[in-house]
Amino acid sequence: MKALNHHAALKIIPNTKGFTLMEVLVTIVILSIGLLGVAGLQFSSLRGNQNALEASSAVALAMEGADRIRANLPGIRNPDTGVANRTNYDLINAAGTDPGCIGTGCSLAQLAQTDAFEWISKIEAQLPGGEGVICRDGTPNDGISATTHACDGAVGPGGADVFAVKIWWDHDRNPATALMGYRMSLIP
Repeated sequence: MKALNHHAALKIIPNTKGFTLMEVLVTIVILSIGLLGVAGLQFSSLRGNQNALEASSAVALAMEGADRIRANLPGIRNPDTGVANRTNYDLINAAGTDPGCIGTGCSLAQLAQTDAFEWISKIEAQLPGGEGVICRDGTPNDGISATTHACDGAVGPGGADVFAVKIWWDHDRNPATALMGYRMSLIP
């Protein structure tokens, strides 16, 4: 019997030196591109989640504004404003001041002022660049900000007050683009 040469099976082909290293480098490049894609998807997902959170907050804040009006139905009318057909909840668009009367007892007008202060403060705290307005408006889907709200003060059918609750925020944190908005109307 002939003895087997153990080294004969381990022959190295001279033209394949470094081939494995090249495969590893190509694999690392492909893997890096894939991981960058996953990171981009993660970033897009986070941005979408943030936009959804802001929109949900706007809806909840608009509902809260409507509930504040409904909770003070006797205080909607305020004959002491000196303005014909003006209500305590018409043109709420600035935080103003807190009358500090909750613990001691508020008049109907003071309760409306407290509602305005708390509601606007929440909008400013929960939404980036948040602004809001509550007003009488027959066309609630107009206006682009709290300062250009386009509230027309219209009275609805049968003399009913039609209120609009409008909220805007800077969804992309870019002052050059239009504000995102949510609007709803109600007849208390």
